[in-house]
Amino acid sequence: MLLSAEQAGAGRVRVYRGATVVDGTGASRYVADVAVEGARIVAVLPESSDTVDLLELPAGAVEVDATGFALAPGFIDMHAHSDLAVLEGARHDAKILQGVTTEVIAQDGLGLAPLDDATAATVTNTAVLVPQGILRAIVVGHENRPATGDEIAAMTQLLGEAMDAGAFGMSSGLAETPAMYAGDAELEALCAVVAERGGYWAPHTHSEGGAALALGREALEIGRRTGCPVHLTHATMNVAPDQDRASLEEAVRLLSGTPAERLGLHRGDRPRGVIRAGAAADLVLFDPETITAGATIESRREAPVGIVEVLIGGVPVVADGAVTGATPGEVLRMPPPAHRATVPRIDAVIDETASGFEWTAQTPVVSSSTDAGLAASIAALGGPGDAAASAARTPSITLVIDERVGDPARASGRVAEEAFRLEVAADGVEVRGASAAGVFRGATVLRQLRPPESDVARIPAGVWSGAPAYGWRGVMLDVARHFRPADDVRRLVDLLADHHLNVLHLHLSDDQGWRFEVPGFPRLTEVGARREATQLGHGPSATVEPGVHAGYYTSAELRELVAYAAERFVTIVPEVELPGHVQAALAAYPELGNTDVAEPVMSPWERFGVNRRTLAPTEGSLAFGRAAIDALCDLFEAQWIGIGGDEVPVTEWEQSAAAAERMGKLGLSTAHDVQPWFTAHFVEHVRRRGRTALAWDEVLEGDVPDGVQILAWRGPVAMREALRRGIPVVACPDMEAYLDYPQSESAEEPIRVGPPLPIERAYSLRVEPGAVGGQANVWTEHLPTRDRVDFAMFPRLAAIAERLWEGGEPPPFAQFARRLPVHLRRLAVAGVAYRPLDGPTPAQRRPGVPGKPLTLEAREEIVARLVQRLVKRAESYDEHRSQ
Repeated sequence: MLLSAEQAGAGRVRVYRGATVVDGTGASRYVADVAVEGARIVAVLPESSDTVDLLELPAGAVEVDATGFALAPGFIDMHAHSDLAVLEGARHDAKILQGVTTEVIAQDGLGLAPLDDATAATVTNTAVLVPQGILRAIVVGHENRPATGDEIAAMTQLLGEAMDAGAFGMSSGLAETPAMYAGDAELEALCAVVAERGGYWAPHTHSEGGAALALGREALEIGRRTGCPVHLTHATMNVAPDQDRASLEEAVRLLSGTPAERLGLHRGDRPRGVIRAGAAADLVLFDPETITAGATIESRREAPVGIVEVLIGGVPVVADGAVTGATPGEVLRMPPPAHRATVPRIDAVIDETASGFEWTAQTPVVSSSTDAGLAASIAALGGPGDAAASAARTPSITLVIDERVGDPARASGRVAEEAFRLEVAADGVEVRGASAAGVFRGATVLRQLRPPESDVARIPAGVWSGAPAYGWRGVMLDVARHFRPADDVRRLVDLLADHHLNVLHLHLSDDQGWRFEVPGFPRLTEVGARREATQLGHGPSATVEPGVHAGYYTSAELRELVAYAAERFVTIVPEVELPGHVQAALAAYPELGNTDVAEPVMSPWERFGVNRRTLAPTEGSLAFGRAAIDALCDLFEAQWIGIGGDEVPVTEWEQSAAAAERMGKLGLSTAHDVQPWFTAHFVEHVRRRGRTALAWDEVLEGDVPDGVQILAWRGPVAMREALRRGIPVVACPDMEAYLDYPQSESAEEPIRVGPPLPIERAYSLRVEPGAVGGQANVWTEHLPTRDRVDFAMFPRLAAIAERLWEGGEPPPFAQFARRLPVHLRRLAVAGVAYRPLDGPTPAQRRPGVPGKPLTLEAREEIVARLVQRLVKRAESYDEHRSQ
């Protein structure tokens, strides 16, 4: 494993050699090498004779001899004090010398703890609880009386807003002012808010003996009644202390693993409280024989000893037992519960005061309709359930088709057919849709309301409802450059359906491969579906690597895929590239090319880019194109049939005497008129088959016949030109929606082709008013495996899916970012090899594969040149109108 040269150059690569790993789970310790890159652990290699050879260390990497020392996940202090206000400034030395990497802060008579990042920029991470006493002081003041109903409502609103901003729960000083004045009604209302949002309550008793026991019992009972987890703080009982020391494994579990679980930090993309690949690099290296916390009851002024090194976010804050002065701490924010983290975002009204719905494996799923289209919804929710449970009136999930559900969507210009209303109550769940597709959207939302890791959950009472902004919400997958087998396509259909996407555009032919059968042209799959080598990398340093790449879909496979997708309300739209991007076809049938100016090709193209080879303007080429279109019309049920039309060089037509002769007979004045001639014929043939032709926006440079829908990849200029001419258009601008583009500016981002397209930019996708929708495009020149496709698509596709569902102007990215960690857990459960938000893992990088990076500004200049003909055409039109 080659570790990051970039991170090593910044001093962010460390390898602990021969550490005794105590992993926070309570499992037995073991000896291993542990590698850290940036803020993550990237490798844990158990002791063996060859572990040293498994890690390739770049210059700048730091190796730490950890022999005889224990390495544990950072300790989490659940004391819930505002220690930032009472220690030596923001230094926090006392805490980190005890191994604390995360501290829960709240209120202990000292005021409101900071929630903003700037205030909490300290050594340790901070997890904030909302002080109940401060809520009371803001709303009620310091009066010694119960809060009124209106005051309780005001406090619950403030608490909910704070938790929505990332607070982990609420703290209460039950034995001190002002929180001690709270009655049960106030505490229960506040705890209900905390419970619904997935947080916990930390009551401070500050009492001893019987008083502490009474307060503890009272708090636990309130937690039981409201379903709110309780963490008792300061419950110092008058009992003899346990003199037996816990085992090292158990002690670390109590100091790291258990608090991380309480805070919900043990799950997700970068878990805390554990040591494993992918976990947060919050680590403590210590001598297990000498470690003491210091500042005990008996020795209040003694300093901690035994801590050798402490990392927070991969940055040493203690090294060789001394404080380094680094302050890498951050405010940690609790991800919202799953039912508040739908992606795409769905409008919800949640009632935390009402009892929720208990969803178990035995929950029946029933339907009030015999519509066969509900089968996929029933199956997605776990099947029809046990007949005995249904007969016993077990609370069930009911699916209903009701056209009236679409009325509000229709009135607001949204897609009424896919509208749904999902209502959850203790006695059952109803998923009501304007059609079977609407029910399916509602069922998909219902599945997202459960924690991703569980099929059993308590869903809070509430209503979730919505309808999409656009009827075309899609993904284009290029299976010509690198073929993906049918099982992978089925899997992708499921992932699209999970994101409320409803179009899978399959790019089935290109220079590098032909992927479907055409009756009468058997060599298309015999020859055109196989190449013996493939370009590796992009740009002047790219090479061609030998190795067979082959594959195509049988007609039976394609029909099965169409049916599979239709059951999930996804339409598969096929595309054949004509009259350019055709070397795979010309390898099979050389006579279709411009044979008087080019040597016949013998195999699909092994390179990537724009190929000069095109179909010759002959009747034979037209017949071939019609046959390919007929094959697609026979195999696919979609209204649209893609005919390509992009990146068609005129070089061969300009040089060919045969083409010139043919152009003269056809009345075509220049080689630039040949592509529109092809397009007109193929569009007409598609129309005769009762379908609509789908073409890339280059066809706008000529006259576009009726019956064409445009894919606008060259940005707003192309989109607006199509709309100006009354042509249906799908938005797929490359700088927001081309998911083969790199996800950051890092030189280690694979593979750098085009400008950086981070998830924030993907979320900025804007569809021009009047367009039919949008899609992401996944070109696979440099995505040779399923995992590489996953890496390129996710989580950026989740951002684009939300934009296509919601429509309008993009809202601030931050509100999507709050829900994203929960959605990453959904992707992980689905087995998606997504790119982590902080960069590719070592296994996801592709060292040694050359790229050709572009700045955003450089790409904008290129696109501006590409649309010059469109701009001139629009200017000419405007000038003509003004006369």
